[in-house]
Amino acid sequence: MLVLLSGVSGAGKDTVKQELIKRNKNVESLPSYTDRAPRNNDIPGVTYNFVTTQEFERMIEQGELYEYSKHHEHYYGTSNGVFNGNGKTVSGLKITKINNGTIIVKDIEVNGVENLLKILKNDLEIVTIFLKVPKEELRKRLEAREDKQ
Repeated sequence: MLVLLSGVSGAGKDTVKQELIKRNKNVESLPSYTDRAPRNNDIPGVTYNFVTTQEFERMIEQGELYEYSKHHEHYYGTSNGVFNGNGKTVSGLKITKINNGTIIVKDIEVNGVENLLKILKNDLEIVTIFLKVPKEELRKRLEAREDKQ
């Protein structure tokens, strides 16, 4: 099963994902690719796969992404090598893991959810969860995040 967590930046997608992984042995993360710089608490290959802007744009040109978007001046996207069964992996995750009962959790923006649903709905069981946060709480979270960078 693939679980897609979506919501605006600061909604708590990563926190929910980390709690799911911590509480369940059969849950793993599927990190997106991004060209932004790692934050203090980021772990390359775990929270994100960090690449240069040039590398990300090459991936777009070569058709290596199921979906991608640009927000806050940075690219974010999902490699198509993860689910297409061609043996490519991202952080060791393969479609065979899903077929063997592993739940893969991915935090993703709303348009990315729509794209993955269109592409993968016939191949995988997909659950989507949208996280909504009151505006004042969201402002506090984003300000706190900026202070940590």
